[in-house]
Amino acid sequence: MEVLDIATVSTKMTEDGRITIPLDIRAAVGLGRGGTVILDVVDGELRMRSAARALERARAISRDIIAGREGFSVDDFLAERRREAEREG
Repeated sequence: MEVLDIATVSTKMTEDGRITIPLDIRAAVGLGRGGTVILDVVDGELRMRSAARALERARAISRDIIAGREGFSVDDFLAERRREAEREG
C-alpha cells in the first residue's frame, strides 16, 4: 500500500456530529473499515490514530523504560504503574 503525504483535507460534519474520513486519509494512517480509533485532544486540536498504532507506541515506550533500567522486568513495570494509579486515584 502506498502511503500518501497529505497535509490538509476538508470534510463536513453532519448535524448529528459524524464525519466521513476520506479513503486516502484512512489508508495513509492505517485505519481499516470498522476499526477502532483513538482520539486525543492536544493543544485544542483533535488527533486520531488507529488502535494498532496506539498499541505500537505504548509498547515502544514500555521497551524504552524497561531498557533504561537494568534488572527491571515487565512485572516490575506493571507494579510501578499500579502504584502510580493508586496514588492518582
